[in-house]
Formats: sequence, C-alpha cells, structure tokens
Amino acid sequence: MNYNISQLSKISDTNKITLRSWEERYNFLVAERTKTNIRLYTKDDLICAINTKALLSEKIKISSISKKSHLDIQKLVDDKFKDKDNINPQIFIARILRSALNYDRDLFDATIYLGFTKFGLYEFYLNIMFPSLERIGFIWSVKSSVAEHENFVSGLLETKINDITKEIIENKVSKDIWLLFIMAPYIFLNRDDNHFISLFETTKMVGNAEKNIVDNWSV
Repeated sequence: MNYNISQLSKISDTNKITLRSWEERYNFLVAERTKTNIRLYTKDDLICAINTKALLSEKIKISSISKKSHLDIQKLVDDKFKDKDNINPQIFIARILRSALNYDRDLFDATIYLGFTKFGLYEFYLNIMFPSLERIGFIWSVKSSVAEHENFVSGLLETKINDITKEIIENKVSKDIWLLFIMAPYIFLNRDDNHFISLFETTKMVGNAEKNIVDNWSV
C-alpha cells in the first residue's frame, strides 16, 4: 500500500510544504516517484512521518531526527513512551496509529493501558483516543478496499468493550470503567464511507457521563 503526499500529510498531520522541505533540505523521507513525478510513500515512510511529528513535539529538531534511521526514530518514540515522567499525547497517538497500520494488538493494548493510567479516562479520550480515531479514519479512506484493516481495528475496540463488560460483571468496578463502558458506544463506524466518525460531540457525551457518574454512583 502506497500513499501520495496529500494522504501522508493528512494522516501524519504534517504540512505538505514541510514534507517537501524535509526531502529537499535533509534528504529525509524521500519518496519514490511515478512516471508522472507523483510522490509515493510506503507504509514505513508513513509511520516514520507520524513518529517524526511526535518527536518534533518533544522539541527535538528535524536536523537531528533526519540523521536517524526509521527504526532509530521509532525506538526514540518508544523510549519517550517508557519514560514515566512523559505525558506528551503525541507519543501515545504515534503508537496507536502504528498499531493500526501494523495490525499490532500488543502495541495497542500496552499504549491504551498506560494512557488510561497516566491521563485518566476523560483526558485520554479527549486528547489521545479521539484524534487517533480521526486519523485512523483517514487511513481507512485510503485503505477502504482492505477489509483486514477495518476488521483489525474494529476488533480491538470490540475486545475492549467485552473486557469492560466482564470487569463490570465480575468486580465492583471503578468510575473510570463505567465511564469507558458508557463512552464506547459513541465510537461509531461509518459503514458507508468505511471509516470512523470522530464527532466532537462525543467529548461532550463523555464529559456528561463523567459528571453523571460522579453525582450518582458511589463505588
């Protein structure tokens, strides 16, 4: 699967002018070209662009990032993730997007678990899961013919809902678990366009659910 510069720009949240500048000034993320001179990026290029966006948010300069290999850039993102003092949402978003692109369930689970622990459910959903799902929607708009991708990501969410349901039944549950259970149905898949609908209204629903739980549930 290849991505043109517009697609890579949208998914990685990086301006097309910036991408061209990286290629011309740093020989970084150099795309293959078609016979008509259209840039085509690989999945690994896309993941690298996503990781680079995260590292730039860590105030690491592109002049330094561009000297590293794709794998070294990815390792640096993972090292930031493992830093117990790091609370940068972009690091978590980069890992969630990578898990979706690589069909990596373990990476998804580890990122989600630590995110809930560090940020709390509402902040994690608002600042990390919401923008991640929106950008996964962009990926699906490109990979709409790849059924395995939709099945993988929707399967991850279904598994989470099932896990939450089990915890509600077996344990006394926490307010956060109730909130996640209430929030989960508002993450809809648009079957017509083959991608997630990430509506800003869902954040209001989560906020209202959180207030309702605090006001009405004693745990």
